[in-house]
This record gives sequence, C-alpha cells and structure tokens, in this order.
Amino acid sequence: KHPAFGCLRDLPSINITKGCMHGCVYCYARGFPEAPPHGEVHLYDGMHKALERELERKRKLPQWVSFSTASDAFQDIDEVLKETYLCMKVLLERGIGISFLTKGAIPQDFINLFKRHPDKVRARIGLVCLDEGYRKVFEPYSASINQRLKDLKNLINEGVETSIRIDPVIPNLTDSFSSIEALIKECKTSGIKEVAISCLVLRPSIIKFLLELPEKMGWRLINLYRKGPWQRVITSARTKLLPLSMRKRIYELFHRIGKRYDMETKICGCKNPDMPWQYCSPWIETKSIDGQMALFG
Repeated sequence: KHPAFGCLRDLPSINITKGCMHGCVYCYARGFPEAPPHGEVHLYDGMHKALERELERKRKLPQWVSFSTASDAFQDIDEVLKETYLCMKVLLERGIGISFLTKGAIPQDFINLFKRHPDKVRARIGLVCLDEGYRKVFEPYSASINQRLKDLKNLINEGVETSIRIDPVIPNLTDSFSSIEALIKECKTSGIKEVAISCLVLRPSIIKFLLELPEKMGWRLINLYRKGPWQRVITSARTKLLPLSMRKRIYELFHRIGKRYDMETKICGCKNPDMPWQYCSPWIETKSIDGQMALFG
C-alpha cells in the first residue's frame, strides 16, 4: 500500500510483520491499535508468493518499493529474514528498486543479493549515537552499533547508495557536541555523505513507553515538551514537538559539525512542519508541470 505521509507518499510500501522485535522506546508503531502485544511479532506468511501474484496482475509495475514504514525488515528472526529476502528478490529480479530503513543486522546473503542490483537499492541505516548504553535502553533488541557500522561499510563497498538517519535525537542525551561529532566523524570515515536528522516527537503511546524508562529518565524528557500544544504531525493529530528554539539549537549544531566534516545534514520536513521544508528521503525530488511531486531513484 501507499504510505499516507511525506517523502514516501508516492511509493508503494511493504511491511513484512505486524509489530517489531526491536522494542524501540520511541516507536510510534508500537502504539497502533492493531499492534500486537509487547513481545509478539506477527509474520505475514507467504508474502512473497502473494507479491508475485500481485505483480503478475499489474499492467504497470512500480519503479520502486519501500520496506518497513511500521516495522523493520531485518529483525533477527529466521522466518522474518527468509520472507524479507524472498520479497526483495522477487522485486529486484523484476527490475523494481527497493528502499529500506533499518536498525537491524543485514545478513551476508542480502549483501550478495544487493551487489547484483546495486543501482536498484537505497539503504538507510538508523543510527542516533555511538553509545551502546543508549542503544540498550532505547533500542533494546536492535543490532549493536558496531554491527550497523559494519553493515553500512559493506553496503557502500558493494556500490549500494547508503545514508544514515539520525532519528530521533534525544534532547539532553544524544545532542551534546561530543556525541554528535563522534557520530558524524564515524559516518564520514565509513563513506557516508549525507545524514537526515530529527528530534524526538511525542505521542500519547510514546509517553507511556518513556515512563517505563529507569531513574525517572522518561519524566525528564516529557517535561521538556509539557508546554507545547498537541498538533497534527504526519498522520497523527496528537503529537507534541520539542520546543522550536531547542530544535533549532540542536539542528544548527549538527549543521556546524557536519560542515566541518563535509557532511550534508538534512532536517526531516515531515517531523518539523514549523520549519522550512527540507526533503530528506533517498530519492530525487522533482516537480511535474502540474505541480505534483514525483520521485526518481
């Protein structure tokens, strides 16, 4: 189906599972009414066969398909990885490009698949900071930082267009000069040329998850947002943004450090509607004659 938001609006998307094993504290999808209970992941079994049938019926095939708008295609579950591989293989062998955003580990058989179709893969690795302590608290069952860095180097070495998404920046935790510089420097060393950034946004379900954090860490974060109004951001009308002054300070720090390392930094336009729009997707944005947005690889 087509996502109902911003950069991916024109791209059909696939979620291999309902729910995600990574258990990220800030994940809005965990709060969906249809989300399975915490600790459960529901696999759409046989999806690659259904995908083949759907593609056979289509008069016009899509040029690109995105993975994982509400889950992660690279969860460390054998059945999930098998179905992900088969779906990606079905698309790539038909000349249909794929994009994905992941905080999981990418097995070598995927790397081997991608290197046969490098111009048809757009990879984005989610990486907020280099601190394993942060990861264990906020992204408890995701791939290690070292594994993600290894994966992005492997992808780049095989000619796959790869970028980093730094989302969400956690205020007063991952927004220090030293944390940002270490991350940007590592991205540069790995061959990354561009990063997309956005600060933590709150929804009612995310507030509930934050309150489960140890040592009142969640309360300290929530208090930063307490004076802000509930507003519509992307598809949710119940969202709170970090105060604009704080976001501007954080993004300016990223821009300044990025410039030092010749790294392009883009602010997510979808999650910062009160700032000048920036397009942070791994696609080339163009405008057609009638003013409608079009996306090209």
